[in-house]
Amino acid sequence: MQQKAKAKPNMKHLELTEKQEYLAFNEQDLIIIDKVQDLPENSTYYTEHVLVIICTAGKMQVEYDGKCITIQEGDLFLGVPGSVLSDYMVSPKFDCKLLAIRPSELMSSRETHTPVINSMLYVKTNPVVRLTESDSQDVFAYYSLICSRIRQAEHHYKNTEMRSLINAFLLKVIGIMDNEMNVPETEATVRGDQLVEKFVWMVNENRGRNRLVEYYANRLNITSKYLSTLVRSSLNHTPTEIIQVMTTKEIERRLRYTDDSIKQISHAMNFPNTSFFGKYFKQHSGMTPNSYRKKYHK
Repeated sequence: MQQKAKAKPNMKHLELTEKQEYLAFNEQDLIIIDKVQDLPENSTYYTEHVLVIICTAGKMQVEYDGKCITIQEGDLFLGVPGSVLSDYMVSPKFDCKLLAIRPSELMSSRETHTPVINSMLYVKTNPVVRLTESDSQDVFAYYSLICSRIRQAEHHYKNTEMRSLINAFLLKVIGIMDNEMNVPETEATVRGDQLVEKFVWMVNENRGRNRLVEYYANRLNITSKYLSTLVRSSLNHTPTEIIQVMTTKEIERRLRYTDDSIKQISHAMNFPNTSFFGKYFKQHSGMTPNSYRKKYHK
């Protein structure tokens, strides 16, 4: 890397060494790490960014939201905001390109809306895809162009150019994931798509603090019944199911990666009491909060 960014990335639990070089656009909207050998192993990274990892050599084994996955040469990994990567191990020759993109960048282009939302739940459990030769060439062409433009001198249209390049790169990555999903296109109206998109992002940003469908419907100025119809049609899931999945993931994250007590977690996530909190988590995870925490804190 030829240029070092001025500000360190704002990724919780991610601390780069002084010799770790990286590029950044608009401080935190886009962070690029060209080589990752200096990052400490067995660390826990909680990110509010979209993570794209392109493995160029060797192999990495990592726990992603509690699920062990393997990323090897020729693979592309796509991580959604609010995810946790931990306990990773790499082979001696492992190397990759890592891009961390602020979620707001996904919303700056209308074309990215529907594919992003339709891919979100799939990517949560299937974050790795093998790149074809053609896809690999395209992905690296975008990557090289983005790096080149970041280093370029400032000009009047640089921000607009960069955001267009980032969106084009994301569209390519999401298109690759979409081919793996093989999900049929929906017939929802543009207005309906926009409402579904806003709902999913609101749930993701809320981190399980509000679990009533009515809360989100009211914020969208529509009825709960209409929201349910839109979400079912677009995502093949009910609003309640999406809320439950993201709430359970957030509880798991807090139990595993924080020292907060059960009572503190329950209070922070707006449960009426710890008893109700425990019943909710057991219903959706199959374990009590204490049992889940002990499983990972032996």
